[in-house]
Formats: sequence, C-alpha cells, structure tokens
Amino acid sequence: MPFTSLPTSMAMYYEVEGSGPPLLLIMGTAASHENWAAQVEAYRDSYTVITFDARGTGQSTHTPDPTAYTMRSLADDAAALVRFLECGPVNLSGLSLGSATSQEFAINHPDLVTTLQLHCTWGFSDTWFCRMIDTMEVPVLQNDMAMYIRLALMWVSSPHFVNNEPEQLEAYERAFIDENPHPPSQHGILGHFHADKTHDTLDRLSSISVPTLITSGEVDWQVPTRYGREVQSRIPGSELHVFTGPRSSHIAFSEMPDEWNRFTLDWLTHANRR
Repeated sequence: MPFTSLPTSMAMYYEVEGSGPPLLLIMGTAASHENWAAQVEAYRDSYTVITFDARGTGQSTHTPDPTAYTMRSLADDAAALVRFLECGPVNLSGLSLGSATSQEFAINHPDLVTTLQLHCTWGFSDTWFCRMIDTMEVPVLQNDMAMYIRLALMWVSSPHFVNNEPEQLEAYERAFIDENPHPPSQHGILGHFHADKTHDTLDRLSSISVPTLITSGEVDWQVPTRYGREVQSRIPGSELHVFTGPRSSHIAFSEMPDEWNRFTLDWLTHANRR
C-alpha cells in the first residue's frame, strides 16, 4: 500500500491511477480518498489522478490536537505529497474543506499549480457558517458517529435523495461508519471542524493567477452559492458554474456524477489548452 512519511510530521496514504498530466483531488470534511471513486474512473483515461487521505481521515495520521488542523496545514501536507511524488505542477481540484485547502495550496505553493477547481467553496467562515458547523459538532463531541453522519447528510444531500432513495441513504450511512475499515475518528472530525471554522482567505484570493473554476449546487444547504460567488469575485478571471436540478446538492459529485464529471473534465481540458 502506498504510504509516505511527510516532512509535515504525518504519514499519508495515497493512490495514483491513470496516465497523462497530474490531477490532485482533495476531499471534504472527514471523508477519505475513496469518496472520489466516480471521479477517478472518469478522469483516469486523460489524467494521472492522485487521491489521498487527508490528515484526520482514512489511513493517514489522525493528529489528536484539533487546533493543529488548519487549511494551511492541510494544504502544506498536500503540497508535501506533490513534492514527494515529483509530479508538480498539478491540476488541483478540491471539494468543500478540500476546496478551502486548495485555496491555501494555490496561494502558498503557486509553483505547484497549473489549474484550480474549487467545488462547494467559501472564503471566510462567518457566524452563520460556524453555527452550521456547530450543529454537526455536538454528536461528535458525544462520540455518537451514527448521529453525526445522519445529521451531516441532512446538510449535504438533497431532499430528493433523502425522500426518494431510502435504501441508498442507509447504505451511505453504513459505508461511512459501520462498514468502513478505516472510519473517521473523533479527533480527526473535530480537527476538520476546527479548520472549517477558522478558514479565511478572502483578502489573499486575488493572488491566485491560474485558470480557476468555482462550482456550486443549487440545493447546497451547507455551503450556499453566495459563498462561491464571493470567492469568484476575488479571484481574477475565475469562472462560476452552478449545477441545477433536484440532485444539485453539496454532494452533487456523488448524486449526479455523470453531469458533474462531464462538466469538470471539459473545463479542465479547455483550461489546459489556454
């Protein structure tokens, strides 16, 4: 299994598939690299796709101190992986916490980035955002992971998914905790929540100069489109795309993968031709 010990004081699990220009994918809060499965399948014929378990998830190091998790430290971990693999600069794509990590990556390691995709993104954790995170933090503090994922899915999934696909919803819940050979840990989730609530790049986003795509979902309750619009307004020349329809949730990459993959892959192809 591919592990590496990084100079950022962690052991990281990663996978590499496909061939072509390098594409690094960074997943969201408490989620491991396995959540990118549909994207890896769509991208690997055209790109060398790199996925990994961020600090606090999967098989990578779960640092006990939640305050050690920041978007900057998570970005430094990812940049250290790129340098270890000697594959930079990379096309960079992040979702939710992964998008905020990608912002810090692009700002602090610009030599390692050729294009940037920020999905379900925000630039500053305001009071509304922090209180939203607080609602999910309560069951984690009680070490009730079943209730955590049940509550989190109400924020990230669509009403269509919850109302009309009960079997898939229950399977999603089981896969996240009970059937997960490397389930999220309490301190890993709390660390990611700390990174979520302390994120702030708004005054630095203007330094990003690579082609940048921001996407949002019409029914994303967790990170509403207003946050993506604010990020788009701060990055010169960036583009915003809003997915629409009953499945266009925070996890649209999972609920509507064919459309999501087709659009992001087309954008990536055009961006690399500029």
